[in-house]
Amino acid sequence: MNKYFLSIITVLLIIQSLFLIDDIFFPKKNIKNVYSVSSSVEEIDKKNEEKPLSKNLKNKIDFDNLFINANFEKGKKIAKQCAGCHDLEKSKKIKVGPPLWSIVGKQSALEENFEYSESLKNFKKEWSVENLYFFLENPKNYISGTKMIYKGLKKSEDRVNLIQYLKSLK
Repeated sequence: MNKYFLSIITVLLIIQSLFLIDDIFFPKKNIKNVYSVSSSVEEIDKKNEEKPLSKNLKNKIDFDNLFINANFEKGKKIAKQCAGCHDLEKSKKIKVGPPLWSIVGKQSALEENFEYSESLKNFKKEWSVENLYFFLENPKNYISGTKMIYKGLKKSEDRVNLIQYLKSLK
């Protein structure tokens, strides 16, 4: 009797796994309103897809107003994700990534004992609030070829809070 019961449970688990895999690779989209789009609009969309969204918005964001409601404590919690690869202490230890102590306002790729990727060496910009904001959204898109494997912070509020915390590391 136990053999039959375990066989049935196994089959049910396999079927459930297949449904889960189907949902992951083929998500269902509920489209309620469908409108026809002219070809000229489609061409414009294709041109905009080539550029990351954050670069298109770069000139439209008012960073002064964005940081008015920044939360230091939330930024400190988010920074725990960074601590696995980066040192956040004044000691500036080299880990998988370079230390982040006093990173805001610092020139990129200048940590002496860390081997940066060529793309980050060629970036040659200051880690301003704006650059950090867009970099933290999606590091691989902002600086193509970076060795950083972090996927980024999609929520603007999380990036602002993290940068607010990083600004305090002086």
